Amino acid sequence: MHGWHLGNGWAGIGYHYVIRKDGTIERGRPEWAIGSHAYGENSHTIGIHLSGDFSAVEPTAEQIDRCGALVADICERYGIPFDRAHIVGHGELMSTDCPGDNLQALLDDGTIVGKAIFYYNQSHGIEDMSEAPQEQDDSKQAGRGAERFNTVDAVPDWAKPTVEKMIGKGLLQGNGESLDLSLDMLRVFVINDRAGLYS
Repeated sequence: MHGWHLGNGWAGIGYHYVIRKDGTIERGRPEWAIGSHAYGENSHTIGIHLSGDFSAVEPTAEQIDRCGALVADICERYGIPFDRAHIVGHGELMSTDCPGDNLQALLDDGTIVGKAIFYYNQSHGIEDMSEAPQEQDDSKQAGRGAERFNTVDAVPDWAKPTVEKMIGKGLLQGNGESLDLSLDMLRVFVINDRAGLYS
């Protein structure tokens, strides 16, 4: 898949995750990297690919189960609401037959969102497995990127070296206090750093 996407002229595999038929989850692009999975929507989405032609076959039970667990993990980490406005199929973002009617139906009927809620509640010892999570931090409810990072210590480990480098070069003001950086800003900084723009 990586080779196929390179052949398209992309930077490599366009998805952040691939779920094989046996439920194995494979990493594609790192989450901090902008994907190539939904034209015009890549900068604020995480792409999950389930292997198969779901216009002809059903996703496996293992794929649906692991997809629910993965979605629960992503939603919790980024403060994304567990709802259909935020957990969507490829064809809801652009004109395409993907993900196929059989997988889209599992989004539309609540199966995948329900699985994600189940896994979230199970991991937090919540007995009512049908109730959507309510205890997410209010600052995150506006969507991914709403959280602010004000100090170097608060910055995620994957972005800390870049932020420290930028402070050292005078590209960010101050000594690591009152930075007021969003998650999306950190992603852009890291991408630029890895491209050598801050060398």
